[in-house]
Amino acid sequence: MTGIVCVLLVSGLVGPIVGTAMAHSGGAAADELDDAAHPLTDDTAGSAADDQIVGTEVDRLIGSVMAEHDVAGASAAVVEGDELVHAEGYGNADAAAGTPVDPNETSFMVGSVGKLTVWTAVMQGVENGDLELDEPVGTYLENYSVEGEDEVTLEHLGTHTPGYEDRLQGLFVDDYDEADNWEPKLERELPAHVRPPGETVAYSNHGTGLAALVVQEAVGEPFEEYVEREIFEPLAMEGATIEQPVPDDREPVSQGHVPTEDGFETDDPVIIGVPPAGSMSATATDMGNFAIAALQDGVFEDDRVLEPESAEAMLEPRATNHPDVGGVGYGYMLGERGGEALAWHTGGTEYFNTLFVLFPDHDVALYVSFNTAGSGAGLADVLDGFIEQRFDSEAGEATLEPDPATADRADAYEGEYRSTGFQTTPEKIVGLADAHHVSVTDEGYLELGSPLLGGETRWVELERGVFAPDPDEDDAMLTSRLAIEDGTLYTDAPAAPYEQVSWYETTTAQLGLAVVALGAVLSTLLVWPITAYRSRGWGRMRTHLTRPRLAILAGTGLLVAFVVGLLANGVGDPNQFVYGYTPWLRLTLAFLLGVPLAALVALALVGLEWYRVATARDLEASSTTPLGLAYLTALTVALLVFAWQLWYWNLLTAATF
Repeated sequence: MTGIVCVLLVSGLVGPIVGTAMAHSGGAAADELDDAAHPLTDDTAGSAADDQIVGTEVDRLIGSVMAEHDVAGASAAVVEGDELVHAEGYGNADAAAGTPVDPNETSFMVGSVGKLTVWTAVMQGVENGDLELDEPVGTYLENYSVEGEDEVTLEHLGTHTPGYEDRLQGLFVDDYDEADNWEPKLERELPAHVRPPGETVAYSNHGTGLAALVVQEAVGEPFEEYVEREIFEPLAMEGATIEQPVPDDREPVSQGHVPTEDGFETDDPVIIGVPPAGSMSATATDMGNFAIAALQDGVFEDDRVLEPESAEAMLEPRATNHPDVGGVGYGYMLGERGGEALAWHTGGTEYFNTLFVLFPDHDVALYVSFNTAGSGAGLADVLDGFIEQRFDSEAGEATLEPDPATADRADAYEGEYRSTGFQTTPEKIVGLADAHHVSVTDEGYLELGSPLLGGETRWVELERGVFAPDPDEDDAMLTSRLAIEDGTLYTDAPAAPYEQVSWYETTTAQLGLAVVALGAVLSTLLVWPITAYRSRGWGRMRTHLTRPRLAILAGTGLLVAFVVGLLANGVGDPNQFVYGYTPWLRLTLAFLLGVPLAALVALALVGLEWYRVATARDLEASSTTPLGLAYLTALTVALLVFAWQLWYWNLLTAATF
């Protein structure tokens, strides 16, 4: 269970932080931040009174959010037109050492926000004639071969519609050498192609890595060097880098933090196994400069990194899963919040959570990054507060009221919906955490909650099947729309669609079946010794172990060995569930292969017992009592249920994953 929890906790890492945020946290660490979250002197912003007002309001907003969410340090920038009007550091880059965050010097790991450099590089390649968006990626991969290379195009990759399922294992690694050799690793670990390209928006870390590989092959030099020369240098992003570890001339880099009762624990940033997908580190001023180029048609000061047509094309709608939810431009997520159009991207690693937002209608951009685990919920608070401050508009829709007619359509909406992001691998079990239980109240509210993790949010129907968050909702959310149609739940891009599952596939049914089946087979460890002793005595115990009982005991022993081994592996090295399985974990997972075999042998042997009973038409014809035969039958069913669940969750192949 430890390993499963570890996998579930990282299911959102190196990716956009979308969906319902968790409830706000408090504690002693938050009290300390009331004093810690004071900005440094800003040497970058202009001196105009308006700029000072913007800075003061942003400072107050971020300081409040940091205190509420137990954040050790933050880095932020605000852009208006072609000017960086505000760049600040807040709190500590290293709480243990008391090192403050400097907006011009301290780099934060921005995670998936760094993917925007990949899509910028692709557009540069198109402009130079080295690449074509509609050409299959296999055209450019002379040294590599990947599944779907004859169908998937750069257009698909940039809109997160290539058709690959998701994969967690391998996104993080524990040594820099493996990250340096990311190209063959990507080729080897690219997820399965599970849907036609262009059909569905479904966020793909590996798809981004594949696009970076295409750029690298087309330009004939390492992707990191290309981005450094063609993007970072012209944009004066002096602290930005994709390299791991961060070069000495790009330090200092903020430590990662975990809130404790006494303050914060610190740790080094994680190592990303597919660097283009999320290894980028940058300062607030770096990201401000990048935002200026994005808003100014590819120009920063006297340097151009993109032609106007390319810059505009990246912000135009290109794909969506449903017309009433947010879609995708080229690399950017597109949507609306508080009546304002957004082009955005978020990034999350183990300790860092980052938000990068463009407001194209106003030539305004916001960047904010937190260096503390579990701080993702605060990003929505910052975004909503900024929209209210800067544009004098509310993020919520205050006039929304539930429609009683929604309750009449409850049957069309209610049920459990699970993400389609994971399908063919053992990581399908992550779907237990990425699932939504939908119910409808008598008043007409649609209530959305996680069957496994708890928490609940309320939504109001805007039109048939389309919902917005209840304005009185307390929990912060970055998802601003959801739609339910034909048994599928859609949220803002880039989340994959959620399909409604049958009753026996729901979280409650699956966990209930597992608990009952495990309790049944484990009962043999108590029931059979007692019955054997009472009927035969210890001296004749061996005769009690008939072949059906031995088959069931074998299956029970394998399950016990698996559970004990899983706990031992989880306690000893929990990171392996994401970083890569150790031989000991693979051995533990191999025990599961014997469970279906034991179940089939037990089925055959217990079937023979029933055959004898049926032939003789006498329950006493069995090798055991009628009650004992019923017990054997129930145990066989329990083993078969386990075997089916192992198949359903793809766990029978886990040892080779």
